[in-house]
Amino acid sequence: MTINYRHGLSVLELLVYIPSVFVAVFLVARHGLRTNSGFLFLAIFTLTRIVGACCDLATISNPSIGLYTAAAICSSIGLSPLMLACSGLLSRANLSVEQTTGRRALPDFIFRAFRLLTVAALVLSIVGITSDMSVEGFEHPDIKVKIGMILFIVCWAVLVAILALLSLRLGSIERGEKRTLLAVALSAPFILVRLLYALFMWFLHNADFNMLNGNVTVQLVMSVLEEIVVVVVCLAIGMTLRVRRWNPVPASGEEEPMTSYRSRKP
Repeated sequence: MTINYRHGLSVLELLVYIPSVFVAVFLVARHGLRTNSGFLFLAIFTLTRIVGACCDLATISNPSIGLYTAAAICSSIGLSPLMLACSGLLSRANLSVEQTTGRRALPDFIFRAFRLLTVAALVLSIVGITSDMSVEGFEHPDIKVKIGMILFIVCWAVLVAILALLSLRLGSIERGEKRTLLAVALSAPFILVRLLYALFMWFLHNADFNMLNGNVTVQLVMSVLEEIVVVVVCLAIGMTLRVRRWNPVPASGEEEPMTSYRSRKP
C-alpha cells in the first residue's frame, strides 16, 4: 500500500499536533491541572490525534484490524475534549467575575453538568462505534452512536448559552480574562462545523461522509481544519493568560477560597 491523500491528512495532523502537544503540556504545567483551565483537555486531544495519525500511517505497511480500530477510536475522540477545553475557559471567566464582584455569574454545577453530559456523549459514541467495526456497522451505526451525536448537539447549545450569559457580565470580567470569551466565540462556529460533519457521517447515507472511504477533501475542510483552528486559537490565547493562584482556605472553612491572578515571575 502506498501513501494516499487520506494519509496526507495524518501527516498534516502530525505536523500540527506534535508541537501543539508540547505547548498544551506547558500550559497545563503553568496553569495547573484544574478543569477550569481547559488546557488539560487540549493536551489530551492533541495526544489522541498524534496516536490516531500514527495508527493510520502504520496501516500503510500493516493494514490490521487493530490499527484501524485504534485510528477510528482516536478519530471519535474529537468533539468532547474540544468542548471541554472551551468550557474550561468559560469557567475561568466565571471565576474572574467572582474575583471582581464577590459572586460568580453562574453556579459551578452548570459546568459540572456540562462536563458529565459531554463525557456521556463521548462514551456512547465510542461504545457504539466499537460495537461493530465492519463496513456494515459504519453504514448502519449502532443507536448509541446516534444518541451520542444528539447529546453533542445539546452540549454545543449549552456551551453557546454559557458563552452568551457570561458575555452579559463582560464588564465584570477582568480585562486580561475577557480574551477567554473571545477564544470560545471564535472556536464555537468551527466546533459546529465539525459537529455537522459527524452528524452527516452517522445520520446520512452519503458516500462523501463515509468514515472509511469518504471524500477526503470534505473531511479536510469540515473536520481536520476545524479542529486545528480551535486548538491553535485556544493555545494562542492560553499563552497570553496570567497564572491563576488559589488563596488558602479560611480557617473557619465556611467560605470558599477566592481566586487571585498574578503573572509568574521569571
